[in-house]
Amino acid sequence: MPENGPENPTENWNTALRYIAGRKAAEESLGFLAHISTTIQQTTQLKEVVPAVAKACVPFLASAISLGSLATHSQLVVQSPTEFSTALEGVRGLVEDNAGQRLVISEHEGLVKQTDPSHLTLLHQWKADSAVGLPLIYRGLRGGHLFLLRGQGHRRGPISPSDLALISEVADRVAAFNAFSIQLDATEGL
Repeated sequence: MPENGPENPTENWNTALRYIAGRKAAEESLGFLAHISTTIQQTTQLKEVVPAVAKACVPFLASAISLGSLATHSQLVVQSPTEFSTALEGVRGLVEDNAGQRLVISEHEGLVKQTDPSHLTLLHQWKADSAVGLPLIYRGLRGGHLFLLRGQGHRRGPISPSDLALISEVADRVAAFNAFSIQLDATEGL
């Protein structure tokens, strides 16, 4: 944190407040990630893990989420108010058109270069503010997709680079669970 100086006390306070807000956001994100890890580890029924993760993500991380994973036999797990159904379907379609690759749609200054402006226009027509579509890949094993979006009133605002990192960590944990689930199914089938 910068040293206090007598030349501009208002700037010193603004810097201090940004520093505190940044630390609080980082602590909140780490706590959420620990919660997701605990949810995956402690959910007793394997078929309930992915729905429990989806439920934990809304509303903290997203306004709506859709997970299609091998652990759920590729059935979609959706945690969303009905107002975001069209947007989730639309983002899913955009990812399919993009050969299943990562898709980021956000007007946040840190992600605007990764965003196709036509996708942002579509997303706004669907009444959403920002969205991410990530493939679930663990050690080369593809296991579905995570689709996440935020509405205009979401408390965290549009998806930022730090949000994208957090969303990627959630996707990595679900992908690892997928791999575990597939291995378990293979072992029980012997």
